[in-house]
Amino acid sequence: MKKDLRYAFSMIELIFVIVVLGIVASIGSSAIAKVFDTYISQKALSTSSIKTEIAAMQIANRLNHAIPWTVVAKNPLNPFNDFICFVDNPQVSDNIHTAIEWIGVDNDSFEAMATPGWSGYCDTSSSTRLTCPTPGSDIALSKNIIEKLSNNGINFTSFAGSKPAIFFKTDDYDNLTKYHPSCIGLVAGNTDCAIKAYGIEGTAFTHPTLAFTDSDPKIRAEHYALAWSAYAIVPVNYRDINDDGIFDVYDLRLYYNYQPWEGEKYTDIGIPSAVLLNNVSVFKFTQLDNTIRFKICVQQPIGGANVAPVTLCKEKAVIR
Repeated sequence: MKKDLRYAFSMIELIFVIVVLGIVASIGSSAIAKVFDTYISQKALSTSSIKTEIAAMQIANRLNHAIPWTVVAKNPLNPFNDFICFVDNPQVSDNIHTAIEWIGVDNDSFEAMATPGWSGYCDTSSSTRLTCPTPGSDIALSKNIIEKLSNNGINFTSFAGSKPAIFFKTDDYDNLTKYHPSCIGLVAGNTDCAIKAYGIEGTAFTHPTLAFTDSDPKIRAEHYALAWSAYAIVPVNYRDINDDGIFDVYDLRLYYNYQPWEGEKYTDIGIPSAVLLNNVSVFKFTQLDNTIRFKICVQQPIGGANVAPVTLCKEKAVIR
């Protein structure tokens, strides 16, 4: 009777197979780890890019409606004693004046679907000491929109509460004073350049001391802008993101719905605000003629303390 012989692996062959499988496994695990690391980095980069782009667009949209001579760069640690007015020194780009503040045009009621709330045109030939006729306007519409947006913080029709302000599109407020942040309450308590709209009368803004006459002259112009809020973008909550003992990132916070011409400041208790972007490492801006450029850099953590975060930067130019 013939027996079938079956040969098994020898010990050396088994050891060789195990070694080969170990090598293959180590190569595979290394490749998988690299793919995973790449995925984590790309995801962090994509997340940072989306968040930064959204924040940059929000900033650009608001700056696009800034009254040009009102833009101020401030030191967030000492905002009312250390500042640079863009109208005096437009080349602002340093590591100290990293907060920016301005007064914004009321674009919401200006771009109404039907007749705009305010047309931006003042009939200087028929204006009086108390009125600024503004043909083509629907001031009641502006009143409704602004009061709702300001959570009823703006009051058109009585002396109580804050008022919107009218800024004529000229360099001179009167024969002695030029429009400047220092006379609108942005950098000092002086609000001499503010013309407040205290009421509505048909299609005319009114003011009990709106002096357009020669006895108390303010420079009149056919074009004006209506504003009801200032805005400030301020670095807050400085912190250490990678445990190296250095405060290297912060949040950008937007302050709104306050009126410097009424003596209000963004540092006052109760001023509304919202965080625009977290983990910001750079926020710089500069102005050239009617263009403001700004740059934002963000760090996005992707691991533990020993793993460097992903850094992404965005730049935008705002032409006003």
